[in-house]
Amino acid sequence: MSKSKLLFITQEMSPFLELSKISEITRQLPQAMQEKGFEIRILMPRFGNINERRNRLHEVIRLSGMNIIIDDNDNPLIIKVASIPAARMQVYFLDNEEYFQRKYVFRDKEEKFYADNDERMIFFCKGA
Repeated sequence: MSKSKLLFITQEMSPFLELSKISEITRQLPQAMQEKGFEIRILMPRFGNINERRNRLHEVIRLSGMNIIIDDNDNPLIIKVASIPAARMQVYFLDNEEYFQRKYVFRDKEEKFYADNDERMIFFCKGA
């Protein structure tokens, strides 16, 4: 019997992005599911404060290259991947320079929400 496949979608996950205690839960839950026999893949946004070099992210060419339309604008979708060696899990990162390459995640340095947070999350959901 083949393993059931599960795509776990999250906004944050330890060790890549730790905004709240949710990041630790989203780290442990997929691993527990994998230990129960599920084939797990994780998808999260590649926010600008996630270090590509330290986390060894690299682009997955066969999954990248699609465009997602939001408000009549074509936005390129880039998929990157990293792994958590201790858990033997792959984490896919959905990336777009305009939406995710910022120093802060949801608020700017003055603690004001980015005006396009809704578009950013629509892009992420459509990409997933």
